[in-house]
Amino acid sequence: MKPTLYTYLVKEQLAPLLTCLLGLSLVLVTGQLIQLIRYLFSTSVSSFGLLEIILLALPQLVLYALPMAAIMGVLLGFIRLSGDNEIIALKAAGVSFRQFLPAVLSVLLLTTVFSLVNSIYAVPRANKALQNKLVSLGRSNLSVLLRQGVFIDLIPNVVFFFKEVNPSALSVQGIFVQDQRKREISAAIVAQGARISYQPEPAQIVFNMHNGSITRVGKDLDDSQNILFKTYELSLPLDEIVSKAATGSRAKREMMTVSELQGVIRERGLESSYSYALELHKRFALPVGCLFLGLLGAPLGTFFRRAGRMTGVAIALGLFVAYYVLLSAGSGLGKNGIIPCFVAVWTPNLVMLAAGLLLWNKAHQDSPFKTAVLYDRLREATAGWCKAVRLSRKHEA
Repeated sequence: MKPTLYTYLVKEQLAPLLTCLLGLSLVLVTGQLIQLIRYLFSTSVSSFGLLEIILLALPQLVLYALPMAAIMGVLLGFIRLSGDNEIIALKAAGVSFRQFLPAVLSVLLLTTVFSLVNSIYAVPRANKALQNKLVSLGRSNLSVLLRQGVFIDLIPNVVFFFKEVNPSALSVQGIFVQDQRKREISAAIVAQGARISYQPEPAQIVFNMHNGSITRVGKDLDDSQNILFKTYELSLPLDEIVSKAATGSRAKREMMTVSELQGVIRERGLESSYSYALELHKRFALPVGCLFLGLLGAPLGTFFRRAGRMTGVAIALGLFVAYYVLLSAGSGLGKNGIIPCFVAVWTPNLVMLAAGLLLWNKAHQDSPFKTAVLYDRLREATAGWCKAVRLSRKHEA
């Protein structure tokens, strides 16, 4: 393939790929902010702090956006080339479909390498920094979180109510706490007052309560216990406070580097560290998914040559959903130890690779699926019918 044609094909794929990546990132960031908005409003975060949170959340979001952007970029690029009959013109000039492979691979390998670097280096550090930022934000804005006269449920499975709050002295009066963090026992704490302190190691908020009672009730309501106390200490890790806001919190394994994950697996053994092994495989499988998913785009773009961009987006979205369903199902089976971690995480990639090889072979032989042919014929028939209807109405007028 001549350099001019190679460069042209690369540009045709890169433009929609980057556009799709930007759009998907904005959608995912918006979703993240919606989940964080209640917590952020409670802590009165500044504009700079909000920007920092967005930037720290991006690496994890981009990791999942890149595979879809890869297939959408290649697919939309080839749909545009096919729709303008440029693919037919190139084939008539003696360029076979397999000769498009270097240009497609160049774009996909570039995307894969970028995703791999992001997955190995940026994601764990950004996740850890994001968690630390939210913890720091909650600590520095603790006085804002303590509101009087309202029920506060920012902590999962814990509800607070304070009759009076003194933010400057970090003290409260008239306390009610409903604690359901343990599934077997539900506890209700009532106290006259408490002073609040922060312990840096481990990072937690401590309520030093006085003159109150604790009522514990079993899960089946068949037994209960009531305890009176003069002093009682309730400790809440700051990770729990930000976990609900941070999409269930960044799991500890998501903040670990590859070497740290490998160390945990060696120390505990594979049977006791399935979740860590799954996370380790995902660090490599998701970036490679950019390559295998993207390979589907070129032949599909030539098969549906009369399809519009929205059809291309729908096809890419369907394939990505299928990929993600396979990945989620495999992860679920892997966590339960039903199938090996490698099979759980890498099966979607192998399925997409097999489908990609099949599609490239059919595209090279110029033998599209009957579905694609029927789609083009149906589109042509529909367009002809609509044109005839418009002409008949024009004559009647």
